[in-house]
Amino acid sequence: MAANAVITKVKAMRGRQLTQNDYQELLHKKSVAEIASYLKNETQYAYALKDVRENLVHRGQLENMLRRSLFEQTVKLYRYADSSLRPYFQIFIQQIEIQTILQQIRVLISQEREDAIAELPVFMKSYMCFDLLRLGGVETFDELLDILKKTSYYDTLSSYRIGKGQEKNIAYTECETALYKKHFKHVFDVIDHTLKGQNKKAVKEFHAIEVELSNIAKIYRFKHYFKAREDVIRDALVPIYHHISNAKLESMIADTTDKEFLKRFSESWYHMQIDDTKHTYIEWYMDKFRYKMAKKHVYYSMSAPLVFSSFMFLQKIELENIINIIEGVRYHVDSEDIEKMLIY
Repeated sequence: MAANAVITKVKAMRGRQLTQNDYQELLHKKSVAEIASYLKNETQYAYALKDVRENLVHRGQLENMLRRSLFEQTVKLYRYADSSLRPYFQIFIQQIEIQTILQQIRVLISQEREDAIAELPVFMKSYMCFDLLRLGGVETFDELLDILKKTSYYDTLSSYRIGKGQEKNIAYTECETALYKKHFKHVFDVIDHTLKGQNKKAVKEFHAIEVELSNIAKIYRFKHYFKAREDVIRDALVPIYHHISNAKLESMIADTTDKEFLKRFSESWYHMQIDDTKHTYIEWYMDKFRYKMAKKHVYYSMSAPLVFSSFMFLQKIELENIINIIEGVRYHVDSEDIEKMLIY
């Protein structure tokens, strides 16, 4: 990667991201139209929304336009990258592919197709390894597998095949786990083959922390909401250990109460204090930790792959913040409660 060029470009893009003042302005909007108008006239999304008629824009259309804008920024960074790092760039495409496949599996289970096609990232169709437009029209799991037949996703999902008309019984959690296990194995293989030295070490840690915190959130959710058996929890985890050993993770799976679990996690390398009465979504704490880490990397790191990866995460959080505000305003949630969900 042309290190200096990528790092310089990221710093410039970071400077155009939403500020605390922008979020405060958005929190006081009364409609999706007002949010769209502010984003169009006052933020970096001006070009992406230049043709939008604020009073007519649909929530799903607005979110898709914002996703497209952020992806186009990613492509701009890619143009500064050395050709040897193209496989690493593809990791981020693969993440979007997996999210899109899982979205369609959820649609098959719920049978709620209204908005499903509109919310597909159509702007990604030339980058994905399957026919995105066909994917939006699938009505059975077999049809989904047929579209994925020439991809690596087919082998991963084919063992979860289910009879026509039985889509509501798709083993969603198992499909999700299988896809992400394969994805992260690929991530670390790519890192090993494309990066060296400190770059490799730093980027490996970035992704290992992503996996570990995701595992912690899964354990908590399975125990807190579903009272799941230990073997069910264990099978849902991605087996990558970095700052938390397998033995430590096993002890956390065995903890019988939320208090014991959170105490043991607070004593780990992360030293994260989680108040599950303040933020009901444990993922908020995980994302907040990673947000601070990513922001620090963008400001101080001289590793272009690490700066690139960190900026992608900051972009993801910004998009999630905007979507949370849109949804909160749409359902008339108090601005104070919406703000508690944001990370900035």
